Amino acid sequence: MNRRHALAGGLTAGLGLGLGGTEAWAQATSPRVRRAASTLTATSDDVVAFAQGVSLMKRRNDNRSWARQVRLHREQAKHGNALFLPWHRLELAHLERIIGRLTGHGTFALPYWDWQGDRFLPSWTTTPGLPLYERQRAPGANELDYSKARWATSRNVARLQSDDFATFCGRMPTGAGSVEAYGHNHIHVLVGGLMGRTETAAQDPVFWMHHCNIDRVWATWQALARRTYPAAWSAEKVDGYIGPNGENTGTWTAGQVVETRSLGYRYDQLYPFPLFSVASQGPAGATTRTPIGSTVYKLRAEARPGESAMRIVFPDDLTARLRAADDTVMISGVGSVAYAMDRRLLDRSLEIAMTGGTRTLALGSSPTFVHLGMMGDGSMAHHAMPYDAYAIGFNFGDEILNLAQRTEGPIAVGVMAEDLTPSVRRPQAQGRVLELNVTLTDIRWS
Repeated sequence: MNRRHALAGGLTAGLGLGLGGTEAWAQATSPRVRRAASTLTATSDDVVAFAQGVSLMKRRNDNRSWARQVRLHREQAKHGNALFLPWHRLELAHLERIIGRLTGHGTFALPYWDWQGDRFLPSWTTTPGLPLYERQRAPGANELDYSKARWATSRNVARLQSDDFATFCGRMPTGAGSVEAYGHNHIHVLVGGLMGRTETAAQDPVFWMHHCNIDRVWATWQALARRTYPAAWSAEKVDGYIGPNGENTGTWTAGQVVETRSLGYRYDQLYPFPLFSVASQGPAGATTRTPIGSTVYKLRAEARPGESAMRIVFPDDLTARLRAADDTVMISGVGSVAYAMDRRLLDRSLEIAMTGGTRTLALGSSPTFVHLGMMGDGSMAHHAMPYDAYAIGFNFGDEILNLAQRTEGPIAVGVMAEDLTPSVRRPQAQGRVLELNVTLTDIRWS
């Protein structure tokens, strides 16, 4: 690599600041290519640059220090709403430019860790003495099979083909999307240690590779259907980022960064097409289904004071239709759950499930860890979501027919806030509301 040329590229890349600056970022150099961690070794250019950059930043005490990046995430990161994805995309892009400038690797791109496909942490993050090793992880985290552990914890994922904006990205002002609530949150909990708290998560180099993969999931969802984003969301502003010279890069809008090319990078490959989005099966020879009418059931349950678990029992006519459904009916369910935002919600996992008779179908499992933190004086801290409720969304489809048609009696959807650290003996979390819209659509095959 020509070090002088690389430095010149890094200088140019740092000039596009704030609103309208993304064009300069995209045109300054050839696109950075973020590659799978499993394809790299400790001597690969990007791994060497990452390790050098982290080491150099840890020795600094200015705006380009590692501590400054950790503080940025602790104090300003957006979680639990639809700004989660753009905020973290910009955080990653800025770190790349800082490392590129400090190390002279002008085209440095963060590796992504695909915990579903790669399964184990790369050895250059788990070997003591190497710059990207972190000793403060959960016991066994450096040897864990993350794909196996993740699916054992929850099989819920973002649906890359079918999730709409609110389901995938989240809602404003509050409501985590599926990409955050499921894949993102669980991996933080499984890695544990520093990764288990917002105030410390960014200290672990694995944090950055994990978020690269989350960003890659967004890039895949965007590429599949060239998504349309709400105008109000596109105009939402974020700021506070540090440029390659330690400068404040001004104000950005979410709409500026929906394409990775606007920030001058791409992925070596997008996320594999999800196995859970299989094509629907109809009558022999039929390939197309046309909606001919639908019925929407709007259901709601509110928790009383002191109540943690919430439950919605399906009305009799909805239950009867589910049990009589065949391939001429399509089912779609979209729900949300909210809990009071206070210390009782720390270290819990919201477990959402449908029950029928003695059978249970998991609909969602989302740890709450990343959205709450404790200050040194014991008070609550939640910089990004100053609201009195913590909310996540969930969804389901035709898969509930297997449960409905193999059981008798009532069908219900419920949620509980499972305590992940019961030894602390904190009071039960306070439930707020469980809402569910179930749509039954009659279809004709042709």
